[in-house]
Amino acid sequence: MMDLLSHNIDILSSNHNHRIGTPDASEIAQVMVGVDDSGNEVLVSQDQTIHLKSVFDYTNQPNPLKRELVFVIGVYSVEEIRQLIQMKSGESLLVIIEPNAALFNHTLQYKDLSFINSSGIVLFADKISELPLFLDKFLLTDAIFYLKTIKFYFTYYYRESDITSSIAIVKIIKEAVRYKTLMYGNSVEDSLIGFRHHMKNLKHLPRSKDVSLLKNAMLNVPAIVVSAGPSLNKNIKQLQGLKNKAVIIAVDTIAQRLCNEGVVPDFICSIERGIETYTYFYEGKTYPVESTLVGPLVLYPEVFEEFSGEVVIPMRGNVGEFIWLKEIMGLKDDYSISIGLSCAHVAFGVAEHIGASPIILIGQDLAYGSSEKETHAGGTIYDDKELTSSMYAEIESLETEGYYGGTVATTEIWNAFRTWFELEIANKQLNVINATEGGAKIAYSEQLSLEEAGNEYCAANIPSVPEMLQRIAEYPLDHMKMKRVIREQYNYFLDIKLQFEQQQKQVRRLKINEFSSEKEIKEALKKIDRTEEFFGIILNNWLLRHCLQPAMINSVWNLYDVERVIIPTNVIQARDINLGFLDISVYTLNEIVSILEATAEAL
Repeated sequence: MMDLLSHNIDILSSNHNHRIGTPDASEIAQVMVGVDDSGNEVLVSQDQTIHLKSVFDYTNQPNPLKRELVFVIGVYSVEEIRQLIQMKSGESLLVIIEPNAALFNHTLQYKDLSFINSSGIVLFADKISELPLFLDKFLLTDAIFYLKTIKFYFTYYYRESDITSSIAIVKIIKEAVRYKTLMYGNSVEDSLIGFRHHMKNLKHLPRSKDVSLLKNAMLNVPAIVVSAGPSLNKNIKQLQGLKNKAVIIAVDTIAQRLCNEGVVPDFICSIERGIETYTYFYEGKTYPVESTLVGPLVLYPEVFEEFSGEVVIPMRGNVGEFIWLKEIMGLKDDYSISIGLSCAHVAFGVAEHIGASPIILIGQDLAYGSSEKETHAGGTIYDDKELTSSMYAEIESLETEGYYGGTVATTEIWNAFRTWFELEIANKQLNVINATEGGAKIAYSEQLSLEEAGNEYCAANIPSVPEMLQRIAEYPLDHMKMKRVIREQYNYFLDIKLQFEQQQKQVRRLKINEFSSEKEIKEALKKIDRTEEFFGIILNNWLLRHCLQPAMINSVWNLYDVERVIIPTNVIQARDINLGFLDISVYTLNEIVSILEATAEAL
């Protein structure tokens, strides 16, 4: 037994992508009681009798002609899994999920797990509650290209005896896939709008406070992140007594209301690129000079043009456009904060970056109020019910766990916002108090009322935020160097554009149809497959990866859905998919070149 156990531990230790949890002793307490009448093992664990059996489910087998992402529930039935491995495409990925600690412990000791050494196989053996964190990291790998070809396979025990766990796992996987699809799903045009704003706002970057110098500038000082959910109406008045006792970080939606209440926020945070954000929250408004604007370069340009106070323009961690900008400008320090998907995420990222603790959330409902007409706190633009009705009329509601238990009505986008908070808190082990007093429950946070949080953590005055900012230098940037660098990038992308145009012509010229000969089909496929080299060009350039990532992922999703058989219909389909990708790429490169040329002239 020990030899097999050691062998299996060596196998699992050789791949850092596996996730093996540490179970409680009670979870692995087990008694082997022999075999049943059919000769199958029977395991008793925590008063549960588990009949262990391997019977392959031929109704749910993988497609060997497609590149699929197969989620296998249960590791004990190694015979079933070996058969799956034999039947799947060599390019498919396999994720084995085993949430039952007793079953995993038994398998580890009595089954040979050598098959897990195969490439493209990852094992998750931990509590179901840890699965979202595992999936968040796993789907940052090449697995992102497989999201349109997911298949579930339930081993015998899970399809016959533990449907509850199976359903919970599928629900978590589907939610993770929706979240990742949303994160990667911006259109190319949307990415280009962002890039245009980046380049128009580039001249403001040298006036921004150096974000790397803000790291832990308010270490262990409490911060209150004020969002605009409907529950804020209950406790906004209490903020007056907490000014100067916590860093006040507000989303743009609620900033004017706070000022009207006599609570001047230390930071006002924005993320949206549309003109509406400027029109609703900045146009014609004069915020106190003590307030500092925090927002990425993607903001509508007039926001930076007209804001009279200090600005902090953070980079966005792990986002190609920002990585590209840092590289070409020679910015080597950490100028990023966690920005996420919303202005509330930006505000949270500011609190985290300056080292604030605890981070106290208010107005972070992530759900409707007493009815689906109640989306935000009063005193905001959303008091215009006609506007609110038009914005939310077509949005489908769904249910999520509520702050006070039970369920509350939310939307898919709010649910994605909540997922971001939960991953951020869990991954970085942050001390977060949800004092929203309503809305959706946010996992990994402690729930206190704002009064309780204030009494416990905000008793003493804190250092002055404006004085702290005065001591922070601006970004180390020079306008003339910036102009020279952008001109160099213009020439670089012009050359890449010509390469893409050449491949575009090659693929477009292909004349193949269902009557084409085998030789013609193979010759055409050889030219089509050269497009994969251009996927590589995109992956090796951070700006192209950012702008063309949606198109590339969508193209690869569609290509993976084509069976790997060389027949005319499949090759024609591959040609059309590749040509669509090349057309979008050439259009995007034309835009990038044009934007860079205009930026170099304007600097």
